[in-house]
Amino acid sequence: MSSSAMEALSPKLRWVHGFQPTCVALLAEKEVAFAAGKLVVQMDVTTQQQRFVLGHSASVTCLAFSEPQALGASGQLLRKGAKWAEVLLWDSESLEICACFSFHQADIEAIAFIQDGEVLVSIGSDRDRTMALWPAAREGCFRIGRREGVPLAVCSAFKGGQVRGIAAAPGSSDLPMLFASYGVQHIKFWRSNRSGRLSQAVDGRRGAFGCDQAPKMIVCAVFVARDRLVAGGNTGEVFFFHGSRAVRKMELSSPSPVACLLPMKETLVVVHGNGMCHFLNSTKASDMDLGTLKHWPAPRFRTSLIAGAWKDRCLLLSSKTHLVYLDLQQGPPSSCQVLSSQPAEPLTSLALARAASDADGTGRLYSGALDGLVRCYDLKDFAQLEPRSFRCGAAGITCLAVSGTASAEFAAWLAVGCSDSTLSIMSESSYQYVLRRSLSGSKAKLTCAKFSSVDISGKHPLWLAVGTDDGCIHTFRFKEPGCKSSAYGAYGLHTGEEVVSKVATLRGHEASIFDLCFADTLPCNYLMSVDLSGKELAFDVPMARRLPSMGMVKDVPFHPWTLPVGPLKEKKLSRVHELSGRSSIAVATDAVEIWPFPCTGPPSISPPRLEGPSAQISSLLFNPSDDSLLASSDTALFVWSFQSDQAKGRMPLSPLRSVQPSETPDRRTPATPAFTPPPRTRVEPQVSRGARGPNGAPQSCSSCQAALTAPGHFCQNCGQKRVEPLVSQVSRTPQKVAFN
Repeated sequence: MSSSAMEALSPKLRWVHGFQPTCVALLAEKEVAFAAGKLVVQMDVTTQQQRFVLGHSASVTCLAFSEPQALGASGQLLRKGAKWAEVLLWDSESLEICACFSFHQADIEAIAFIQDGEVLVSIGSDRDRTMALWPAAREGCFRIGRREGVPLAVCSAFKGGQVRGIAAAPGSSDLPMLFASYGVQHIKFWRSNRSGRLSQAVDGRRGAFGCDQAPKMIVCAVFVARDRLVAGGNTGEVFFFHGSRAVRKMELSSPSPVACLLPMKETLVVVHGNGMCHFLNSTKASDMDLGTLKHWPAPRFRTSLIAGAWKDRCLLLSSKTHLVYLDLQQGPPSSCQVLSSQPAEPLTSLALARAASDADGTGRLYSGALDGLVRCYDLKDFAQLEPRSFRCGAAGITCLAVSGTASAEFAAWLAVGCSDSTLSIMSESSYQYVLRRSLSGSKAKLTCAKFSSVDISGKHPLWLAVGTDDGCIHTFRFKEPGCKSSAYGAYGLHTGEEVVSKVATLRGHEASIFDLCFADTLPCNYLMSVDLSGKELAFDVPMARRLPSMGMVKDVPFHPWTLPVGPLKEKKLSRVHELSGRSSIAVATDAVEIWPFPCTGPPSISPPRLEGPSAQISSLLFNPSDDSLLASSDTALFVWSFQSDQAKGRMPLSPLRSVQPSETPDRRTPATPAFTPPPRTRVEPQVSRGARGPNGAPQSCSSCQAALTAPGHFCQNCGQKRVEPLVSQVSRTPQKVAFN
């Protein structure tokens, strides 16, 4: 495949839904920046458009911004196998990389611009907390007089523990250098007696807290004047420093850690982690609960504020779950704007719901996380629909699945699996439970869940398969292809086997089930599975038995293909998802690669690699309605979209067929027809020309309407028990169902 053809397979990063709570910055009044995985995301508050700084090879840990130089800086973790953890210097307007500083041999813990943005300070997380000062003047880069890539000065910032951040003193670059670093039980003031442009050494002095001991952690600090600094502790106290000595300590009514300090002209704003905001000035003090603001996150999704950033009178606050923007131009605000939301614990699963009632056809996205919450998002702008988000038990969510919709009068089924082996099945529109059961006596974690194709006519049953951590696959059969909410009571009562029934437990795997895939046929007879050891098995679902060979289903279509097989398996067990209609497949570990599909051999050039995620990707989805690829990593969701001109030339999506087609997963024409389970053994075999009714007419199956070619309990087409035997002399010997 040529490089141009390979490039056409690559989508563009469109949206990142998630952030690193401690890595936030305000670039302008209506422009914010935050870290997400290996990316630095720049977002316009008004239009919600995002741009990205690319270039990091590991997760971003800290951010800094210099308005005079119009430069940003970001530090990262030490990548496995690398010698240095890089610090990138980038243009805040074009987001292009200006320089890369490779010096620290441990994770970058804190960075900041000082001396009017002409010097960048970086601190590593090694034992000595090594601090390096770098030239970062925009006009005539590195004009301080040192070689590129060599720091101006190197020293130990603090050997006693973590350094939380760096505060720069106000003033021009012609003044002597002054800044402060703070963290575990300390704050340290750094000075230089000479001009910042010429200084090659700085002296540090620990701040004195007077009679009171230093708090366990200084979480934030800010200079309000050249010789005055305010610092906030982890138990809510505020310290006022004159020089390097604390002259006052204020214990506010809130014992929560200080999340942010905002110095205004005559007022100091202190924001605590519990949402209490204190306005302090020389005459009076006032309090405000941010939880009363309009659009503030609901209590069931809210977590404590961790960090913040400010610009003039604009405030950006972050918690583990929300990124919130406040405008203080007109005094205390009455409302806020939630820029992004995410779960507090890692994401484990994603599921698409394309309801027939959606006017724009975009549908909804469900995400499950280890915090036990199922969140619902609008796929149009990825805004969280808090009224449609809910908690499903006390355990963490480990798998999700949403069935297709049969018609407008039916709602889709939503299946939620938990880490304590609890499975919940409910209506996707009303959240009324029809089944809630523990599937394992040993409380084995549920790892994956898939629905079979929906038969719009309702002739063929809908199936659900759920994989567990102990290698079992539990199958469920639904009475109806969708849910009529009014039919099952107004109070969400359990209806049990009237709606869905447990059929069988399929066995054969010795390791945890990694993924499942139903055949894309009606009726749905076949299921493939793979475990963490790479073992693949195929099952006949209606007969509840394991097939003796994978070759028996080689001619059965599985669309979209989601199991790691073939050359892709040589790398590692990865998340795989076929891009329907594009003749390509997405493969993900800690990054996403786009491979041609079918992939009969290794391509001549490397496949496109979509950077962004920094942790193992837990879920991968393709949304054919807007031609986008979604991947979840840690607590962030990444969305890539194909360009519109590429979408015009892609293959149309084929409708679901009720018969097994002549295509295979690798698009080869089969030499033999699809595997059909052998009929049960006859004791007295007889030759029959077909099943006949009482009047002698050929009899057909009441479910699939296929002609019955032989008398018996089972239809040869759908495999279901439909009719009684017409010849009483024919007896059958029951077969043993194989579960291993």
